[in-house]
Formats: sequence, C-alpha cells, structure tokens
Amino acid sequence: MWNDLRAWRVAALPVLAILGIALPLTFASHSNQFLYDFHALDLVPLYATAWVVLAAVAIPFWIVATAILAGVEAVRRPPAPLIARTLRAILLALTAVIVVGALIHCLRAWLGTFGRGLPLTANAALAVAVAVAVIGVITRAGRSALRALAPIAAVCTAVGLLSLAALPLFGWPHDPQAAAALEAAQGPSSAQAVPLRTSATLPAGTGRPNIILLTIDALSAPHMSLYGYARPTTPELAQFARGATVFERAYANGNFTTPGVATILTGTLPWTHRALTLPVWPLTYTRRTSLPAVLERAGYRTGYVSTNAIAGAAKQGFAQYFQFARTDRIGHVTLCADRLSRYLPYVCAASELSPLEEVDDIAADFQGPPDNLEHDPRLALEPALQWLTTVSRSKPIFLWVHLFPPHSPYAVPKPWLGRFDPSERDRTAASTQPDWAWIQSQLTPAQVQTLEARYDEATAYVDAYVGPFLQHALAVLGPNTAIVITADHGESFAHGYGAHTGPGLYDEIIHVPLILKLPGETAGQRCDRPAQQADIAPTLAAIAGVAAPADWEGRSLLDTCNTAPAGGSGPRRAIFSMNFEQNPRFAPLRTGSVAVIQGRWKLIHYMGTLHYPYMPALRDELYDLLADPGERTNLAAQQPAIVERLQGLIAAALAQHGGRVIPGAPAQPAPQNAAAPQTADNVTP
Repeated sequence: MWNDLRAWRVAALPVLAILGIALPLTFASHSNQFLYDFHALDLVPLYATAWVVLAAVAIPFWIVATAILAGVEAVRRPPAPLIARTLRAILLALTAVIVVGALIHCLRAWLGTFGRGLPLTANAALAVAVAVAVIGVITRAGRSALRALAPIAAVCTAVGLLSLAALPLFGWPHDPQAAAALEAAQGPSSAQAVPLRTSATLPAGTGRPNIILLTIDALSAPHMSLYGYARPTTPELAQFARGATVFERAYANGNFTTPGVATILTGTLPWTHRALTLPVWPLTYTRRTSLPAVLERAGYRTGYVSTNAIAGAAKQGFAQYFQFARTDRIGHVTLCADRLSRYLPYVCAASELSPLEEVDDIAADFQGPPDNLEHDPRLALEPALQWLTTVSRSKPIFLWVHLFPPHSPYAVPKPWLGRFDPSERDRTAASTQPDWAWIQSQLTPAQVQTLEARYDEATAYVDAYVGPFLQHALAVLGPNTAIVITADHGESFAHGYGAHTGPGLYDEIIHVPLILKLPGETAGQRCDRPAQQADIAPTLAAIAGVAAPADWEGRSLLDTCNTAPAGGSGPRRAIFSMNFEQNPRFAPLRTGSVAVIQGRWKLIHYMGTLHYPYMPALRDELYDLLADPGERTNLAAQQPAIVERLQGLIAAALAQHGGRVIPGAPAQPAPQNAAAPQTADNVTP
C-alpha cells in the first residue's frame, strides 16, 4: 500500500499548503512587525523556527493521513472507493481552506498598514474561507488553480527546510569570553568585596550569604495592605516585613514583564537592555554582565523556578547562568514555553505568527477548560523548596522564583474567590481577563470595581502561599540568608486605563513592592527613599560581596535608609520608568512614554505617534505624589516650570541612552548636544 504514490501526494497537499503557502504569506505580512524587534538577518532563524514547529505538527498528520488513505484504497470492495474519494475531497478542501484563509489574513494585514481593517470577525473570515474553498474544490477551475500552486508550495517548503541550517548559528551563545567581559565591565572597586553594612550583624565565619529573589507578577504596591491598602490583601507579607526593610517608594523601570524582569536581572534600564516587547530578550552584553552571570562566576549555586514563560530565564537568555531550572507553562501559551526557548530562542516571536497562533489555540482547547490552574503558586514554590532541601550546601545558594498570580485572569479558588466581592459576576478565567489600556474606558464603573476586587482576591491568594514559603526557605537555609521580594510591574483599574503595558505609567502600574531582608535581620523598618528595579542587582551583588559591573545603572540600597537624604545641598534622585513597545528595538527611542519621579513630583511624557484602541488625545501629565497619591489632578498647566525641568531630565537621559543600538556591543552614549525627543502629532505637551 505504501507504493501508492497517489495516496501520499494527496495527503501531502494540506502540509504543502501550510508550509509552502500559508507560512510564507503570513510571514511576509508580519515581517514589518518583526523588523521592529529584530534585525533583517534574524528573520532567517525566526522563519526556520516557525517552519520546524509547524512541520512537527503537519508531518505526523501527513503520515497518518497517508496511511489511512492508502489503506482504504488498498481495499477493493465497496464502499472503499467511495470512502477514498470522500477522504481525498476532504484533504483537497482542507488545502483550499488553508490557502484562502492565508490570503484573507494577508489582506487584513495589508489593509492594516493603511490604518484600515477588514470588516470581518475571525469566525466570519473562517466561514468565508470555507465557503470560497468549497466552491473552488467543486469547480474545475478551482481544482486546476490548486494543482498549479502545488509546485510553488513544494519549492517554498524546500526553501523553508533549508532555512533550518541557520538555527545552530542563532542559538544562545555560551560565550567563553563572558568572564573577560565581566572583568572588563567591573568598576574600580572590584579589587575588594563591598562591605555589608546593616544594623543586623553577620555571624562570623558563615561565609557568603544565600540569596532568594522572589518576583511576583503584576503585584501593585497600592493594592497591598502592607502599603496601606484598605483591603487585607497581604497579611503574610506584612508579617514577614516586620523583620525586614520595606521601601515605600520603589518603582518598576518598565510596565510589563519583559522589560521588568530584564531590568531586575541586568541592573540596566529598558533603554539600555532594549527588551522592549514580549518576544525579545536583553541585549547580549547586558546578559553577560547580568546578576546571574556575576553570582554564578562568583561561586554561587544558581537556580530558578517560573510559572510564567515570558519571565523564564531561558526565554530571557539567562539559562546558561543557572544550574537548576523548573518551569511551567501558563495557560493558553503552549508554544512560547520557557523550556522550548532554551533550544529555540525565536519561538515566542514565532508563536505570534499565523498559522502558529491557530495551532496554539487548538492545543489550548485540548488542554480542557481554562480553569486557571496555572495560577497555583505551588507549581513554583514546591519545586523551589525541594531544590533548596536537596541541593548541596558546598556553595552559597542563589534562587530566583517568579510567581504568576495575581496576573490575569484573576479567577482564583475558594476561599479567596468572592472574599472582596461576594457577587456572582466575573468568577471565571474567561470573565476576569482585564480590558487592556483604554479599552477599559468602555466598561461601567461597576464592572471595573468587580475586576478590581477579583484582582485583590488574587493578591490575597498568592500572599497566603508566599508567607509559609519564606518561613520554610529560611528554616532550610538558616539565618545567613538574604531575601528580596518585588514585582515586575503592577496593575491599573483607574484613569480609564486597564491592566498594564502600553503608554500608561500610572503609580498603580509602576509602584511596586520592594522588601529587603538581610542576613540575621530581625528589626524591620520603613524606608521612604526612592528606589527602582535596577537597584536590585547591585544590592544583591553587594550582599554577596561582589563588585557590580560598571554598566549597571542602579545603585546598592544597603544602608540607604541610614544616610542623610539627598536634597538641600544636592539634587534629589530621579527615577525613570518607560514604555517603548511601539518603537523599533534598535532605533533611536522616539515613540513611547517616559515617566520621571523626582521628590514629590512625577511627570509622564508622551512621545511619537502612538496607536492604541480608544486612545484619547495625550498630554503630558504632572502629579504631586505627596498631595495626590492617586494621581487624580494633572498639574501640568499650573506648574510649567516644573514640567520644563522634568522634561529636561528626560531629554538629557534619552540623549545619553536613547540612541541607535548596535547588537552585540554596549550602547554608545549620544553626544551631549543631541536633540531632545520631539512631541508627535497626536501628543500635546
């Protein structure tokens, strides 16, 4: 039966349609977006990644379909001929649906470049594709057109196969020059360890302390009872903080996961590491001098656990600096997996490409209903504790744990579900997905309040597990352990702005928790000095007694609260947060938003021509955080001198850090007389 060439040729038609027609067409329609995040040369391994993932799905289908069709055709008795003709017709129709669907998708993308859309929903587009395909299959002209496409599809499939040769050349570099890069990047104090100065005494002879870095996804400080929130959302963290330092004014340097995690691990701001969108990772040189690289080369035994693929060390390009990893995929993100990113760096970018999106959706449907089980903190905390219990203590430990909740969807199990809103509204994973950015402005206040309550319930849910984990970790590792607890970003339910990412840089999104417990520390304190994510790496390096590389932009927070405040005789520290997701990654930073916080004042500055649904006319926003912590009153018109001064800080910073970046080399500061970023057509200063 396997000699029946007709069977395997017919069964191959849908495979050729996917790999030779749909993939090339949709990749071409998406290439403009890919070039925002990657260089032209990166498109080759990106295409190869999409090809190999689709082939892994399509080729088994081809083998099974060939076997079935050949087996049916080998049977000479009725109704076998009728069944064989039916199967061939189905395969031909499937091929036509794929081709027509790809053409509709490309038409939609092409119209999108002109700011127009195709007046068809996804389901309607699929119905049109099926209808056109059926008509094409039952007509002689349609069948002839499909036969004419077959050689083209075969050639394009073969070209895609050849592109696989590029994958080994674009893998994660295990650079033997990394040690030299670290030595070259270290500052002038590298000859001696940074002293650990704290009110808690480090026990003599205990050696370098163990370090635990706990990052909690989408945890907003303004929604934590630890920071004065009315609802009791974080009693466990409040209890832990009684023996630690709580930084009252800690800020994320970006407003979603990719730049947030990259900043925490590299000690550099997004304008330096350039992890500006979800599919990308920090620039190579920032990874070589990152916190995991520094600690691993200083003799630490390193490990990480993450239940968010986007925040995984492999996806971010740090896997080579961790000796232990345990990751779990989040729901409905089956291809953009941290484990797969270890071998295919471009898989997260490829997963955004049709028809891989459709494969992702089908795979998610096979997983069953979205019951939000991936939010269970035990998916990360139990493997982390197991590793701490079994790992050798011959070296100090560095463990990074990233928890997915309270990130959306906010549906959590009982008894937390309904704790702050007993109504029956919005209790499922599907109904507790936030309306992103200004789309939230279309909701009623009651709907927003319910979503906010569900988010607070998710916060209480994760808090209930974090407290016991920290107690167990300290019991396992002993008092010579430092712990840092923070978040990659927060979440918004105000200003008509929902969730995170986009140009919104309100305090609900960028004001994050920062709790630092030093070895042996028992007396807690509150510190009102401004801090940022970029300070975490130099702080942990100082605790480890390792000098910070010179390219880090943060500063150690050790003893910060015991020094005189900056002011009066000197300038107050300026903290920057930013979003450049609509700016080409390697180009000068001219499109996005930047917030600067200095003293009591905060300015949100909008740049470039931004495109978001329901976006209002944007004007720079100035807030007095001391008098107006909720950021309700924009004082930009009443305080033009302060606006001008803070805009000058942003312009000076972008002149130094916001120029064009060459991959593989440190960003070069722009000339000091570089022009300040210009306000765009849809943005009013």
